[in-house]
Order: sequence, then structure tokens, then C-alpha cells
Amino acid sequence: MKKMVCLISVAAVLGMNAYARDYVEDVHGGISHASIDGEHKAAYNIGYGITKTLDNKVLFGVAFNGEYANLSDGSMYGAGTDFKLGYNVWEKLNAYGIVGAKLQSVDGNAGYGLGYGLGVDYPITRAISAAVEYKSYNMNASNIPDYDYKTLGLNLKYAF
Repeated sequence: MKKMVCLISVAAVLGMNAYARDYVEDVHGGISHASIDGEHKAAYNIGYGITKTLDNKVLFGVAFNGEYANLSDGSMYGAGTDFKLGYNVWEKLNAYGIVGAKLQSVDGNAGYGLGYGLGVDYPITRAISAAVEYKSYNMNASNIPDYDYKTLGLNLKYAF
């Protein structure tokens, strides 16, 4: 039985490529309203993403991001990876869920965390699209108390 399940799983993964459109790569950047344990600031991000949409309109992707925010008593730098799974709701509008991991330095104190979120994106032109995303992370830090990190942001993506 285990061999059959394994065989079906491998066939499904290999078969997905036969029905899938090409991968779309993008570079993106944007601004977010960031909340670090109640302190609200603007955060800036830049990143690279890969997305694949299957013929059944299911999409999945991964994005790698770097970010910066100027806090009242210092600064925050971060890097993260987001995994996305969603659906092409209308011809152009995509809605997706996000699961991610993030590393941060807040005033020189290292932190890491896992998070979740939701997003939508809509193409403005063939190569440019806009995305709105909400993300929430539970961060664990080394020399400061654990904290929550939440963002609501707007990104512009350039696909190539």
C-alpha cells in the first residue's frame, strides 16, 4: 500500500508539470505599515519571487524578501521567505494564503519567527502587477522579550 501511495504521489507531481504554465519570476518592492509589539512604523521591502499557475487555476510560489524599518529607538533589518498557495479567482485577480519564516535584527537583537498571512495581486500591465498582503509573525528574540510583528503592505512586482 505504501508503495502504491508513493507511486501515485510521484506520478501526480510529474503530471503537474505537463498541465502547468511556465514559472513567472519577479522582482518586487514596496512599503508596509508595520507593527512591532504595538509600535507602528513604515517598513520598506525588496525581493524576488517565483510563481507557477496550473491549468486548473491553482497557484503556488515562493518569495525571498529583505526589509528595513526605522524605529523610534533604533532600526529593524529583516530577511524572510514566504510560501504561497492560492487560486486565480477571476481572469486576472489572484488570492493566496502565505506561510513564512523571518529573521530580524531589532536594535541589534536577533530574532526569528514563523508567520502566516493573506494576499491578493492584480496585473496592471503584462509585466507589472500590484499586490496587497497582510502578514503576522510570532518572533522569538535573543536579548529582548518575544514580540509580534505584523505588516499590511503594498508591493509592485515586475515579472520577467
